Amino acid sequence: MINQLRADLYVLRHSGTAALCLLAAVLAATGYTALQHSLAVGDLSANAASGVQGLSDILLVSLLGPLLYGVVVSQPFETRSVHDALLSSGRGAFIASTTLIGALLVTALSLPYGVAVLIGRATGAEFAAALPTAFSQLLAAESAGAGTIIAVTLASALLMAAKLAVCLPLAILVKRPLVVMAAGFLWSFVADLLAGALDDIPGLEALLRLTPFSAERLPGVESSAAELWTTLAVSAVFIALMGVVSWLLFRRADVK
Repeated sequence: MINQLRADLYVLRHSGTAALCLLAAVLAATGYTALQHSLAVGDLSANAASGVQGLSDILLVSLLGPLLYGVVVSQPFETRSVHDALLSSGRGAFIASTTLIGALLVTALSLPYGVAVLIGRATGAEFAAALPTAFSQLLAAESAGAGTIIAVTLASALLMAAKLAVCLPLAILVKRPLVVMAAGFLWSFVADLLAGALDDIPGLEALLRLTPFSAERLPGVESSAAELWTTLAVSAVFIALMGVVSWLLFRRADVK
């Protein structure tokens, strides 16, 4: 698996897709933070708050996260490099490597927002929460310390990666990065609606709490250490589960 990881990282370094996505996250996080400061000081009207959501972590990760999963998992099928990977490492190592790298890349998309919160709070400037998201609330909460910001950032980032981990088995099935991107973007919004509906059904709410789609998994300023650790654990287990599902689908699949 180590050799497969090295090979996948080598391909990523030379493809540029991951770097462009991370650059987009940095620019979006910077703009998102600046706009929330403008809202707080009155340079933007309250009506403009809805336009700020275009730079939010929720929208950006929901769009670029599935693309990264698609590139990491599906692109080797398009370039035919999957044959070399299977000959050298096997199907299990291929799935394990792509699962790990995909999850780490999607997790990294949220990290610039946490860094922006740390810098914003260090400046002592005033910020208004444009949206009820973890990063907006952290930015607006003057009482949030650096430890809280880092902990919530990591939990939020891994949670988003886990929510989009369904793109892993999907990428194995369709083998088209753009299809995975479109389906994953749609899923990121439909999943929350389904989770809200299932949460109202007696008996299913307990099962839902074991997934990253439960409202109880959302980290925030007031989240305790135990809640954040639980979110991290549930997210990691769900990503691993999607990796297992991907392996089960791939172990008997024909590779053309």
